[in-house]
Amino acid sequence: MEDGIVNEAKTTINNSTIIDGNIKAKEHLIINGSIKGNVDIEGYNLFLGPSGKLEGEVRAQNVRIRGNMKGDIIASGKVEIAKEANFSGNIKSKGISVEQGAYFDAFVNLGRIPTSTGAESQKAMSTEKPISKLV
Repeated sequence: MEDGIVNEAKTTINNSTIIDGNIKAKEHLIINGSIKGNVDIEGYNLFLGPSGKLEGEVRAQNVRIRGNMKGDIIASGKVEIAKEANFSGNIKSKGISVEQGAYFDAFVNLGRIPTSTGAESQKAMSTEKPISKLV
């Protein structure tokens, strides 16, 4: 279970594969190769292996980084940064873990991920209280 994906449909991008372009899929994704582009697999998990390189934005359910990534992550679940990872970018998720030893240069937002736009989002934003008022 090294990749966090067990017995489910998945696509694997192997070490010798280089992709210059965006990826959109409806299944889990394991990257051991190199991608320069955005990855959209909302509702599915992304695993960036130790030899994997990714430069772009990721939209997924859960994300586990063991390789090199430069870009933003928007996850509806959790983001895990392993000790051998090299990550720089922004993260929006419900949870995050960073192992000691990882290179991690990021702005992290652990707030709610907006699910709608327009009036509903504006109403939700207007009812939130500043942190200083909650203390």
